[in-house]
Amino acid sequence: MTRIFTILFLLATLLGVSAYAQETSDREATGGAQTLEDILARQKGEDVPDRRRDLSNAEAQAAAMAGQLGTLGGASDADLWTALRYGDANVTVSTGKAEDAVLVQDGGMRWYQFRAGPLREYGGYLLAGMLVLLALFYLLRGKIRIEGGRSGETILRFKFIERSAHWLLAGSFILLGITGLVTLFGRVAFIPLFGHEAFSTVAIAS
Repeated sequence: MTRIFTILFLLATLLGVSAYAQETSDREATGGAQTLEDILARQKGEDVPDRRRDLSNAEAQAAAMAGQLGTLGGASDADLWTALRYGDANVTVSTGKAEDAVLVQDGGMRWYQFRAGPLREYGGYLLAGMLVLLALFYLLRGKIRIEGGRSGETILRFKFIERSAHWLLAGSFILLGITGLVTLFGRVAFIPLFGHEAFSTVAIAS
């Protein structure tokens, strides 16, 4: 059973690394998408240009008043949300605290870019390399044989509670490894190979 999990783990890792090597797009530009095409392009990992506008003169760009009616200003709703996204909007709060004026917190984007870039690339190569080294060691060293051969008798070496604790830890490690690979390489490996529906099912189960 352990060998089966090890083989599946190795195959999933190699597939993830291989798929990532084929992904040449740059995901550094992740903000400022204002159209459906931009959002879909970002989901595919394609480069999306920054569409921020200069809103410092938005009032002057607004159309003139016509009776009691007029435009909402020179900035559209998309421009407003973009300004909020980048912290450029003129937001005032009753508390007067700068941190309370932050309506869109994008601190997680730095971790997302690191995870989708260096972590997935170099971490994937390191993981695959370690698995290759372990496989080479096993092929070169082989199994540890019993010098005198099998006696035909068995003895209880580990109690039930000890075996349960061992497999609880081992099972948790295997599940964490599989779900970690699904999270890290799901977009570049799992979805292209098995489709969005299968990935959704596995991700929810994870």
